Order: sequence, then structure tokens, then C-alpha cells
Amino acid sequence: MASLSLKHVYKVYDGTTKAVSDFNMEIRDKEFIVFVGPSGCGKSTTLRMIAGLEDISAGELRIDGVIVNDVEPGDRNIAMVFQNYALYPHMTVYENLAFALRTAKVPKDVIHEKVTEAARILGITEYLERKPRALSGGQRQRVALGRAMVRSPKVFLLDEPLSNLDAKLRGAMRAEITRLHERLGTTFIYVTHDQVEAMTMGSRIVVMKGGFVQQIDTPKNLYNHPANLFVAGFMGTPPMSFHPATMKKEGETVRISLDCGGEMTASYTTLNRVQTRYMNGIHPVILGVRPDDVVPWREGMAPDLWAKLPVTVSTVEALGGETLIYGHIGTAPHDNPPLSAPEDTPDSSPLSKRGAIIIKAPADYEAHSGGLIQAAVNLGKLHLFDRETEVSIKPRIPTENLIPCALTADALTFAGQRLPLPPALRGRKAAEGVAENAVPAILIPADALLLGTGSGRATVAEAETYTAQGVTRTLYRLTVGGEVIFATEAGEPRFSVGDVLPFDVDLSRVTVEAYGIHPLPAENRLSGRFTKEKELDDKGKRVYRFYLEMEDMPIPADPELCEKLFSCKGTAIFRAPLSYRFPPDAVTVTPRDKDTENTVLPGRVKGILDYGRVTYAEIDVCGKTVIAPYNGKAGEAVGLTLDQDRLTVVDAEVDIIIV
Repeated sequence: MASLSLKHVYKVYDGTTKAVSDFNMEIRDKEFIVFVGPSGCGKSTTLRMIAGLEDISAGELRIDGVIVNDVEPGDRNIAMVFQNYALYPHMTVYENLAFALRTAKVPKDVIHEKVTEAARILGITEYLERKPRALSGGQRQRVALGRAMVRSPKVFLLDEPLSNLDAKLRGAMRAEITRLHERLGTTFIYVTHDQVEAMTMGSRIVVMKGGFVQQIDTPKNLYNHPANLFVAGFMGTPPMSFHPATMKKEGETVRISLDCGGEMTASYTTLNRVQTRYMNGIHPVILGVRPDDVVPWREGMAPDLWAKLPVTVSTVEALGGETLIYGHIGTAPHDNPPLSAPEDTPDSSPLSKRGAIIIKAPADYEAHSGGLIQAAVNLGKLHLFDRETEVSIKPRIPTENLIPCALTADALTFAGQRLPLPPALRGRKAAEGVAENAVPAILIPADALLLGTGSGRATVAEAETYTAQGVTRTLYRLTVGGEVIFATEAGEPRFSVGDVLPFDVDLSRVTVEAYGIHPLPAENRLSGRFTKEKELDDKGKRVYRFYLEMEDMPIPADPELCEKLFSCKGTAIFRAPLSYRFPPDAVTVTPRDKDTENTVLPGRVKGILDYGRVTYAEIDVCGKTVIAPYNGKAGEAVGLTLDQDRLTVVDAEVDIIIV
């Protein structure tokens, strides 16, 4: 049983081809994690890096808190089950199961006990004297699982173990592997390209594409709240249909106009997690609809819950328990042919069939090719994506708010709230090129709203607890002067629905494009190298000391950081051009003095940014600007001490994070 941690893990071939890019994940003990994605997405490569069968190009892999980048596969206490079973054909089932234990010189009586127990659990006791060629595919897969079980590993790795089985046997083996995971109570990491396997087996699913993680979440959240167009189209059978559209907010309703000619109206409350900037009737969006949420229209359906659309039928599939109707929205043929079956929609182009839609109907529902039916779309289950970025604009947890605002020399007003401007933002004028009659808008991150303090007033409309990266957080939906605003903060809810509470805004993190106001940088960046010098210690002995060289200024490197750099990069770290990245609050700034000049990064204060709650300094370090909390004076000579535990080190040549 084990927990795993992958931080900034990369796999690079030939120095340029990135098979896996910046993989980050915390896997808890006893979880069943599934990696899913199309062929070539990097899922098997990631699994092989965990197993030690592939070297990690950069990043850190920990098992139970111990870095194992350089640990041999046989010493990681991990068992791997392969797609082709990898059984020894000349050995019996018993001998296959016992082989690894005999190699490890485990006593014969212990081997016999482990083998017979594994065979009993997997139901292969009667096959122990047979050889693999005398077994079916499902029986061979059980033997492969048993060979892993007898070693009592901390982690099971399974690389598409069911892909060689027929559909019926795959379903049975899925259930067996799930029961096995529950019985053994250990960590499973499972790779598949089959999203049905992922949805039915995983406690969490990692969706990958092109070497990048697209989303990590529970099966339910992936299905109901896909992060982007790819995840939405990849997860779910039959697939989601997509429709280019625009939205227009009209009072408390939103009119959705589909490019294919259809139209529907939803209440603003249903879509209040979508920023109003997408509701101007111009901004192009993509509407996604799952077949589960489209049914034949019935008299008496509530128009505020269901939208009625005409659909011309193309193909009907009677599946026994239900009927799938493929067609296109509207009463006349479209420029593109209608969708006739799921496989007709190329993975690379979910929008290629204009107006295509799939309807789930009862088994006895009558529909015929070429006929016209009325479909009902569940308005509460609509999915919406930005047409350019393909990112969801209706997230489960909103991360930002965009609200019309007004700015004077000393105050910011939005949603009827007047907030005094801190000295750093006073006296701002409209940016060049902004029309005089343009209405500026302020973008406020959801976690930049400070609840329980300040001059603003908000009413709590909803409070929801969720977990993000193992941390409990609360999402509040607030009503402020007629606007819906979302706020997040760590911990359980402090406020209840109906509470009227004060709030403030961290103005160092907001954006008002019309006035050239942008948030402070989330991280500072300095270029440099990692170096070593031969020096004399206190006893006169020659030793190596290691330094972080930043903009040609060296500071001593912490031993823990040195260990990480060596474990990830080896001696090649001395030849690599590096970029050092760190957040502003990872820097401690003090007036420079002779006692510390060899251990701190020297700089000079260029300017002071007073945001009221926190004052920051703009510090010149060899021509580069570093932002850090400091309440001093311009022109002051200072020293910067970095929290090296929070330092990100990037190989600047290939742009991969080392630690």
C-alpha cells in the first residue's frame, strides 16, 4: 500500500520530442487511478516511468514520500500487468505464479501459501498444472494478475490488460479487477483507451491528450463538468454533440442562437456560472449536449426546464432497452450531411456535422428516417465552451468574475459597491485606444474576494464545499447589487445562505484592461545556472560547495534542492541553462549589510507599490525586476533571501521543469 506523488514529470526523447509534459498528481493510498486518452497521448509512457521502465527526463517521482527517480524497477515494490500477459509459455500456471518468489529466494512453504491463496481469490485453482497455451484469454489475464498479487506490491500498474479480450469478457474482467482492488486494499494505476473502462473502474480519472493532462477528476465530475471540448467529446457514449452558437442576456433570460438555425431560451439562473461577457449576442461559443439530456418532446414538459427543437431524423438504432435517434436540428437538409452513427464523427473534428444531434428515446418510440420529430433539451445540463480556446465557460467551480465597473481618481465602483483605490492604483486614466463611451469591466479571481471584512456588502445565495488537491474549500455564490459573483476560500463554510456580509477585494490581483490595470506577476523569473566551486571548509579540507547562479550572482544552494536537482538531472545539471521561478511571497527582503552579502541576492529598490493590505517593492536585480513584499524606500540597497523549497527550476533550453 502506497501513496505516489508526481511533480513536473516530463519524458523527452532525442532532446526535443516531449511524450509527457509537466505531469503533476498526488495519488492517495488505496486509490484506483485510471489514465485514459487516445493512442499516443502519453498514458503508457507515464505508467512506465512510474514502474522504472522509462527514465524520467525531468521532475520528481515519490513513493511513500521517498524520491525514486534513480531507484531500479525491482526495488520499487511495484507489480506491472501487461497487455500481452507476458507469461512464460514453458511453465505451468503454478510455476508462472511462483517464479518471482523463487527468484527472491522466498521459502517454499511461503511460496505455496501465496500461490494457492492467489489462485483461490482469482478462481484459477483448477488450472495450476496447465500451461498458458491451454488457457483462454480471460484465464491468462487472471494468471498475470496473480503473478503480480503474490509479490504483495505497494502499487499495481496495469497497462491495457483487457484490450485483447472480447467485449463480453472485458465486462466480466472489469468487475473482477474492481473486486480485486477492494479486496487487496492497495493502490491501482490502470491505463486504457476505453472510456467505458475508465468510467466504471476508476475512483479518479486522468484524461490525457498529446502528452498533456487535460483533466483529473472523479468519473461523475468528468462526465458532468468536462474542463474542455476534448474531454467533453472523449468521455461519454454515445458522444456529446456540439453546436456553434451565440448567447444574448435579456433581463433574467438568456437566448441561445445556434448557427445551424435552432434557438432556445434559458433562465439566467441556470447559466449564472457563465460570465456575462459571453452573453452579448456576439461572442462565439460552442454548445454541447449529451444524448442522455435529449429526449422526445412530451406535452406538459416545463418550458423553463426543457427547450423544444425540431429534428429531422437520419438514422434510428433500436437497442432493445432504448432507441437512439440520429438526426440534425431543423426541418431542412444542411450543408453538411447529418450524423448517421457515432463513428461518422471524426475524433479530430467534433463540429464537422453541422446541427447533428443524438436523441435517447424509449424502446417503443416510433421514428423513421427522413421524418420530423420534436426534441426536448434539458436546459440544466447544457455544456458551454469558448469557441477559440475550447475551454469550458460553465465550470463546476468558477475561478473568476467579470463585472462592469467605473474608475475615478481614488475609487473603484462595481455592482453598486464603492471601494477606495490604494496608492498603487490611484490616478489611473483610460488606456490609449479605448472608446470614450466604452464600459470598462473588472476581472476579479474568485479567491481574490476577501469575505468578512471591507466596505462592500454581499448576500450569500449558495455555499458549496468541495475538495481541490486534497484541500477542503468552499464556493460561495453571492448576489451583489444585482450581479452574481463567485468567491472561494479554504475550509468549511463560514457563512450561511441569506447572510449579508462585508467583503473586500485584493486589488493587487484584479484586471481592468480599459485602465491598464493588471495583476502583479504570479512569479518572478531570473536566468542562470547551477554551479559548484572547490573551497576550503573550517578544517582546511577541500570540499565542493554548490550555488544557484542568478543573473551572474551566486547564492548558496540548500542541500535538499541540490539532492533534487542531481536526482532529476545528474551532472548534466551543470551544463544546462536554467530559469529560476518563484512567487513574490517566497522572497524575504531586508536592507543589505556586509554580514549577509555573500548569502543573499543583491538588489536595489526601483519603486514601491502600496496596495493597502500589502506593500510590494519593485527590485532591480542585474537589470531584471523582482516583485516582493517590502515596505521600504526607492533607491534602497537590499538583499533577497529565497525560500528554496518554493523555487521552480526550469531547463531553459528545452523548457521543462526540473523541480
